[in-house]
Amino acid sequence: MAFDDTPTELFSGMSEDGTDLTIPLASLPELTEAEADAVTGDSRKIAYALAMRLFNWYDGLDEADKPGKLSFFKNGPNTTGSTTKTTFTFEFEVDASAIDVADES
Repeated sequence: MAFDDTPTELFSGMSEDGTDLTIPLASLPELTEAEADAVTGDSRKIAYALAMRLFNWYDGLDEADKPGKLSFFKNGPNTTGSTTKTTFTFEFEVDASAIDVADES
């Protein structure tokens, strides 16, 4: 099989209306409704949930189905004393003339 770049493969139930992009909370299992609340939530938890979803999606693809010009890596968790850190690296190959994601072909 080949890489499927359909956005709903990444975020099940995702929608857009030309102005807004909506990602259902069910697509981000590390994020609760309270954490995602636009007024009282925590933007760090939203960022972490998005990073985890991107990594888990990529990591779950068969090698033959992974894009050739996009990679996601996760290092950790690494614990030092009472602190644990996880590092995510997202690597995109871009078209230098357009500064945009390069076509897979």
